[in-house]
Amino acid sequence: MAKRNGPKGFLVVFYGEMIEIPWDSSKSWLTLFYSLPRELAVKYKPALDIPRCPYEVLRTDKYDSIICSDMLRLLVWDCYSWSAWQFFQVKDRKGNYREIPGSRAQYAGCFPLWRLSYSIIPYIRNVFEENGLSFQNLYDIPPGVEVPWLNYQQFGNLIGNVTDMIIAEQGWQPMIDAVWENRDAEDYNAGSSTVKTDFMLAWHHNRSGKSVSLEELTESGDGEIFGIADTRSDFEQRVISEVQITAFAERNINEKDRAILKLRMEGYTEQEIADQVGYRTASAVHKRIARIASAYENFVTSEYQKYLEK
Repeated sequence: MAKRNGPKGFLVVFYGEMIEIPWDSSKSWLTLFYSLPRELAVKYKPALDIPRCPYEVLRTDKYDSIICSDMLRLLVWDCYSWSAWQFFQVKDRKGNYREIPGSRAQYAGCFPLWRLSYSIIPYIRNVFEENGLSFQNLYDIPPGVEVPWLNYQQFGNLIGNVTDMIIAEQGWQPMIDAVWENRDAEDYNAGSSTVKTDFMLAWHHNRSGKSVSLEELTESGDGEIFGIADTRSDFEQRVISEVQITAFAERNINEKDRAILKLRMEGYTEQEIADQVGYRTASAVHKRIARIASAYENFVTSEYQKYLEK
């Protein structure tokens, strides 16, 4: 096999010598780290101990225990994956492009767009190296000069623009379209669409009276730091969902449908529900629940379209 030539990392010209930061090294993620907003970096608190002055960080091993930790890499990867996901565009029922609906936590890790949100990170890093805060820029920063934190809006604009650029340059949109059009139950954590899952969970929450601790939701992870990025945002989303379900129920659900869902969320089997509401088989109840959930999905989509047209 012929020996592979060329650099295997990012090159920096420094005082007459050339420094190479290997692509697979822990320090190779520092350009992405220094571009994070503080609101996201704080998700892994030891990361805040890394000085904002790159001169000291790059020339000593004092902070290597943090830089080389798996948690810092996880922080960077999850931040950028979570952020890029927000800017993936998929088609709605009318063929209009919009962001992926629902919370990302409700999609399975095997979902191709979930994987793409991580696969795009090396591309983002290369864009930064070529057009943004590169390693050459970091090494050129004088002693005592700090890299300012981006605010959340600046970071969002940056990742949005970079994500759009990469998708266009790589020609990924047709692939994204095909993945979205051919998704199935295995692509969702709960075996149903995000909107349908939201509906069922919210109905259960409303009817059961069970309280939910936002602190518990924030602290309980599934391997990803940003299962819930901000408790305030989560609270607002829950309120919106409850308002939507109330409006939907008033316009679209008859008394029999309400009885079916109430019994189901109270733990009755579909056969027991069938016996109580007058259906012959459990299958009939199952189909009815699926139709109600689909009607809710259509309702949310139409409400979202109204919002876009304002």
